[in-house]
Amino acid sequence: MLGSTLKSWQFYSYSLIQLLIEPGQFFRELAENTTLKRALGFMVICCGFFSIASLLTGAYSRPVWIMAIIFFVNAAGMIVLSSFLGYTAMALIFGKRPSFSIVFSLYAFSSGVTLFISWLPFFLWFSEPWKWWLIYTGFKNTCGFTWKQALIILLVSMTVQFFLIYSAVIAFVN
Repeated sequence: MLGSTLKSWQFYSYSLIQLLIEPGQFFRELAENTTLKRALGFMVICCGFFSIASLLTGAYSRPVWIMAIIFFVNAAGMIVLSSFLGYTAMALIFGKRPSFSIVFSLYAFSSGVTLFISWLPFFLWFSEPWKWWLIYTGFKNTCGFTWKQALIILLVSMTVQFFLIYSAVIAFVN
């Protein structure tokens, strides 16, 4: 039990460091080094850290444990939604279909590493472009797309995601 837990933390630490130092190399090795379980584990760790750290940014009208759940579900939900939209755009436009677990892993690792700084409100302007650049790099290096194909997938999925979020804000906030 302790050995497997130690190996898991070792993998997550290695992934985090590789994403910070050599993201291109990390994404070239992604398909052979990761599984859906590892990607989900990385996502849960990063979303958990983001949730706890986000509680430090201000006073909230709801209890802390409710806000922690809201932050966690929001972070994890955005990763799942983004990966689904990216996979759909890729399949509809180019017909290439690496497995969904590879595309999900690409989004989970790219988004997860940026969650470590995105809990700071000002860093949104840095972490969002960085996340999308990492996803772009992942499409090129993991899925073997050209830079134009990766950019088209990214732009289509970002546009659809923007309009989904915008329509949800209009529907539920007003």
